Amino acid sequence: MKLKKILLLGLAVILAGCGHGYEGEYKAQAGSANELLDAFAKVTGETTLVIGPDYTDSNGLRTQFKEIFVRESGSEKYLVFKKEDGSEEAWKIADKDTLIQGGGLLSVTLKRVNK
Repeated sequence: MKLKKILLLGLAVILAGCGHGYEGEYKAQAGSANELLDAFAKVTGETTLVIGPDYTDSNGLRTQFKEIFVRESGSEKYLVFKKEDGSEEAWKIADKDTLIQGGGLLSVTLKRVNK
């Protein structure tokens, strides 16, 4: 019985240490396929965003999430930010260091600069 409790505790510690794999500091750059919107987006410049295990931090403003996790949909992967109220926002995972937020006319590409 004692061994079972130790194994369960060990498993809980291991699972608690597992993150979504996209923690780190990112540089965000807005862009668009539309030339006029793209020119406007480039004027805004780059911003820095930190993604933690359950939060994002940008310009000193921290947003806490209930959960951040990876969801697969067909051949695509998304980093999903789930809020306490159950609502979700999903960013497309382009590769292990690149996330894409939004789409359509305007999107934001986030490139990881530090893990």
